[in-house]
Amino acid sequence: MKKFTFLIFCLVVVKFENAQSITWANNIAPILYGNCTKCHHENGIAPFSLLDYNDAYQQRFNISHDVTIKKMPPWSPDPTYTRLAHERLLTPAQISLINEWVTAGAPMGDTSLAPLPPVYNSNSQIGAANLSLTIPIFTVPANQSSDIYQCFAIPTNLLQDEYITSLEIIPGNPSIVHHVLVYQDTTGSCAQLDAASPGPGYVNFGGVGSSSAILVGGWVPGASPSVLPTNFGIKLFKNSYLVLQIHYPAGSNGCIDSTKINLILANNVTRLVSMAPILNYYTNINTPLSIPADSIMTFNEHYQLPNVDVSVLSVAPHCHLVGQNWLCYAVTLAGDTMPLIRINNWDFHWQGFYNFRNILKAPAKTKLYAYCTYNNTSSNPNNPNTPPLRVSAGENTTNEMMLVYFSYTQYQAGDENIVLDTSALINLNDTLNTVGINEVPNTLISTPQLYDAVPNPAKDETLITYYLPNTATVEMKVFDLQGRLVDVINATNNLGANSLNYNTSKLQSGNYLITLMGDGVVKSKQLSVVR
Repeated sequence: MKKFTFLIFCLVVVKFENAQSITWANNIAPILYGNCTKCHHENGIAPFSLLDYNDAYQQRFNISHDVTIKKMPPWSPDPTYTRLAHERLLTPAQISLINEWVTAGAPMGDTSLAPLPPVYNSNSQIGAANLSLTIPIFTVPANQSSDIYQCFAIPTNLLQDEYITSLEIIPGNPSIVHHVLVYQDTTGSCAQLDAASPGPGYVNFGGVGSSSAILVGGWVPGASPSVLPTNFGIKLFKNSYLVLQIHYPAGSNGCIDSTKINLILANNVTRLVSMAPILNYYTNINTPLSIPADSIMTFNEHYQLPNVDVSVLSVAPHCHLVGQNWLCYAVTLAGDTMPLIRINNWDFHWQGFYNFRNILKAPAKTKLYAYCTYNNTSSNPNNPNTPPLRVSAGENTTNEMMLVYFSYTQYQAGDENIVLDTSALINLNDTLNTVGINEVPNTLISTPQLYDAVPNPAKDETLITYYLPNTATVEMKVFDLQGRLVDVINATNNLGANSLNYNTSKLQSGNYLITLMGDGVVKSKQLSVVR
């Protein structure tokens, strides 16, 4: 019995010493620099920087919560279904290191041992571009109260057809450019829309307002430039326009942007790459896309390839705010199933273009399938209507879409051996003998914790996170700085980490205290609301 007790004591000591040895300098900075700071740097799109220890320390609880629930880094595809190129994922071991670091008090360590912080600038990553286009200097309207999707039609002035072999987007103002979609228009209709709208560009939510415009690329924070394999290219027609649809989030009022697109063009490309919504709600959906109020519906689309082998480079599902999850796969004539992509929690604001790690061969007459579930109930926090209304197909904010874009070319022998991502796969089973925030023993965090709200200042909504070491009932209230109760928040009482989206649009501009009361403890955090 004494030996057993001594063994337990040794294990506890080792565990404690391991936790104490985890520091920002040795363990956490490399994780943040490799996975987070492309967005979380000064003037980046993220609401705060994580480039130094003080930044990380101030945000330690938010970091711990967001990486544990897989909210950050933002990566929508399910890696247990298929592995895609350039995944933005943390390993279980990295998540555990972050949580143990927070639990141990977030020690700094010897900063001389920390890696040098990355440097972020507007320099090109693709080298000398053949064609560089910049949007007119654009100022987000001062009275803008919601997200804006501004489209800019820019003439290429090409005298002959060319082929895009590399495409790079450099945000003029990374702090407000959330994502960019790039279309090609050969009809001039987008230029007419631009000319008819006062000031630079014109507003359009779903696409760019023209059914003839062709998607050729896009960008989200943290994304690498699009570089096609040797001899592959997307055709760019002479005298065409490139139309950039740029998403500026709410709160960008009065900010200025001058986003640029760099292209490397070639005229001797032998492999023509096309990008098209092969699965779509126009021609191959099972029933018209219309979701009644207070309903959850799943739609499916299917399409059989012609009698020719196809090489597939990427896949990109697309819907709007009522979309909830996606499943896309293919079935060959031989009956083999090819997983393409699964998204369990669709987020319109983090959609992307997902390359396969190797070019994927789809044999002749392979059938493509897509399933998308739409949640048009009040349980969907992104629902554009309160209370819910019927949502039908269309391009407006309150409409829906069901599109799956593919980039593809005709197959040639050996295409499936062409590697699109040479980086090592992230090991999803790379675990340490550590605990996550939802498993932290009560001896480590023994009282309820209230973490900083994000974003703060808030406009219409903020995310409140808190930790409960037991299932004791808690109350969450909002007070103004004169101590007057202004709101009561319906808080859950689940053991471990909890989060809720709090509607701040009902509060007037000013400063407030969010207070968590329970288990004999009172925790408060300041919240600012701006209009």
